[in-house]
Amino acid sequence: MNITEYSVVIPVFNSASTLPELYERLQHTFSQINQRCEVIMVNDCSSDNSWEVIKTLKEKAGDNLIAISLRKNSGQHKALLCGFHFARGKFIITLDDDLQFFPEDIVLLINRIHETNADMVYGVYEGVKQHNLLRRWGSRAVAYIFERFGNTVGQGSSFKIIRSDVIDKIKHYNHSFTFLDEILSWHATKIEWQQVRHAPRREGSSGYSIPRLIFLTLNLIFAYTTIPLRFMTWFGLLSFIVCFGFIIYFTYRKIMYGTVIGFTALIVSVMLSTGLIMFSLGIIGEYLNRLFALQHRKPPFLIREILK
Repeated sequence: MNITEYSVVIPVFNSASTLPELYERLQHTFSQINQRCEVIMVNDCSSDNSWEVIKTLKEKAGDNLIAISLRKNSGQHKALLCGFHFARGKFIITLDDDLQFFPEDIVLLINRIHETNADMVYGVYEGVKQHNLLRRWGSRAVAYIFERFGNTVGQGSSFKIIRSDVIDKIKHYNHSFTFLDEILSWHATKIEWQQVRHAPRREGSSGYSIPRLIFLTLNLIFAYTTIPLRFMTWFGLLSFIVCFGFIIYFTYRKIMYGTVIGFTALIVSVMLSTGLIMFSLGIIGEYLNRLFALQHRKPPFLIREILK
């Protein structure tokens, strides 16, 4: 049974310095609109003292804060999925722990979802995102890929408000790789956007390094799209057309001139076809690996401790 109108789910990773201010600003924001919210902080196996800070906040907040600590680092999306299991509000808000999003802008999301009767509202940045150029280009590329070939709307963020009936449909989702925006788009029939502010990171660096972002992007592509299989099909067709053209060319030279480019053409053809076959087998192997992982039915997250 819902005991509050709003739940705020925050995945926490090495953000001990920002958590007290984040919680204070959340409480002030909801007091300004005469609403009560519950805050759910999910510690994703932080290496700093984030969990100790969360426990201190819990002692002061009482029932307004639910504190969860995971046994191992599961990633932002799985940490959010964990928090969804404990959210009791009619509306669930997801928010990062680094204060790059303004907690005060939650009011804008709330107003927007009530005005439009949407299932979900994304908070999108005003102006230029406060990330480096490479990160911005990478984000745009991934957004385009999933808007063009997946089910997501393309423009989104980790700051959003979602109706609880949509959350109820994805709580028991169990996949080796979780991408919430794609899963939510399967069930949210009406999605809206609201302009919000975005601040530079105060201290430290993002947990998403460039190599990790590349790895995550490849995981997203293989887990939620058929782009590699389509590429393999079209590349195979193109190779066939090119090879067929060479066959016609060599046949023509044999008939007209009685000569054929022999050894070099043979080596090039063998290397091209072998490379194509190995590349295609690698793509198929990636998909088989994900099917194999699904058979294990591993839980998406493991909880070490809960403070309600």
